[in-house]
Amino acid sequence: MGRNRIWLLGLLLLVVSLTEFVVRGPVRFALASDFNDFKSPYIQTRAWMKGIDPYSPANLVALWPDTGRRLDFLKKDMADGTLVLKHGIPTAYPPTSFVLLAPIAWLPYRLAHPAWLLISLFACVLTVVSLAFRARLHWPEKRSYLFLAFAFALAPFHTGLGAGSLVIVAVAACALAVWAIDRQQDLTAGILIGVAVGLKPQIGLPFLVYYLLRRRWRVVGVAVTLVALLAAIAILHLSLHQTPWIDNYRNDNGILFARGSLGDFTEENPIRFGLINLQVLLYTFIPDRTAATSLALVVSGAMGVLWLVWLRRHESSETELLELSVLCLLSLLPVYHRLYDASLLIFPLAWSMTALSGPLKRWAKGTLFLLLVFLVPGGSALEQLQYSNHFHRLQHSWWWLHFALPHQVWTLFLLTALLLYAMRISTSPSENLDQNVRFRG
Repeated sequence: MGRNRIWLLGLLLLVVSLTEFVVRGPVRFALASDFNDFKSPYIQTRAWMKGIDPYSPANLVALWPDTGRRLDFLKKDMADGTLVLKHGIPTAYPPTSFVLLAPIAWLPYRLAHPAWLLISLFACVLTVVSLAFRARLHWPEKRSYLFLAFAFALAPFHTGLGAGSLVIVAVAACALAVWAIDRQQDLTAGILIGVAVGLKPQIGLPFLVYYLLRRRWRVVGVAVTLVALLAAIAILHLSLHQTPWIDNYRNDNGILFARGSLGDFTEENPIRFGLINLQVLLYTFIPDRTAATSLALVVSGAMGVLWLVWLRRHESSETELLELSVLCLLSLLPVYHRLYDASLLIFPLAWSMTALSGPLKRWAKGTLFLLLVFLVPGGSALEQLQYSNHFHRLQHSWWWLHFALPHQVWTLFLLTALLLYAMRISTSPSENLDQNVRFRG
């Protein structure tokens, strides 16, 4: 009877997580056709296809599709030069992304919007399934259902899907690449990593670096070749139309980190706790932009050095998921990242499932415990809560500012430290065999 109750509880958790996933992800995006994170790259890609500057605010407003609702802020903020600062559009996506998005941007927006929803939803499912296979999860096992329940309950997935962010497809490409490499399909893996880098460099590059360090030359060669080809096509197309675009591209990049922008981690950004990079946390203790950024780079760099040192101890692919998990976490700490970029947490989640019954089960359970924080969009929710009449005094509480509001960043930092230690004490199968032989001797 107890065993049946456990299975029933597992199935109930899975149903609840899938329901939350659908409501907070696909349904939200379906209802947000007027303004979402997909609309800007869609319009910018159409601008690129026409041979005009994809980073120009004027071109963005001129090509904005009519969805039946007037967005008066567009022309107003474009006229006073604050469109990028206030709304982050047009975004400085790499030119390579326009080549990849061209097939869907060719469609009118009324068709492209639902098409992107289906693509993103399919990508999310592929991410979960491919990592389940890579983690050697078998469907009759309880941990398989636990993995599915956790994966579909991750708030970063919900936020990414609800916003229509490109990150969902980029993470899916990386997850599929990891599975392909495990099956010795290096050509496929290289193409997938190239796609991830082309869409979202901050997501794809850590995987490219990892396989470079692992001397998977074919994977790296294919990925680099594809990215170079995409860049050549994108830039050549604009050059043939004699389109000046570099100045606006630099300007959009610069504004992203300016005071008061969506990427600003200071109090001048009213939604700064929707960010998950380390500067958000450090700035609450050291209210100096330069000092917070410098310290974030130093801390992340020190952890990165430890990762490199302990990476050299492992030669077996058995520790690949753990190594990639740490690298994914490290990539989130030093530079601008929003909550949906934490979709990369699917990799530590997959690793924890492989280690639940092994010598690292304590650290696997610790990982699962910390990941509970990311089952809700905590930073943004708490930020709104403090302005309510009942919780207004929280704004002046020391623990609220330093621990509650940046709790997601604290969690990422602790999770990185925990997995770094697990990586340090983990050994390859050959080392375990040597230890057993010495013990028996």
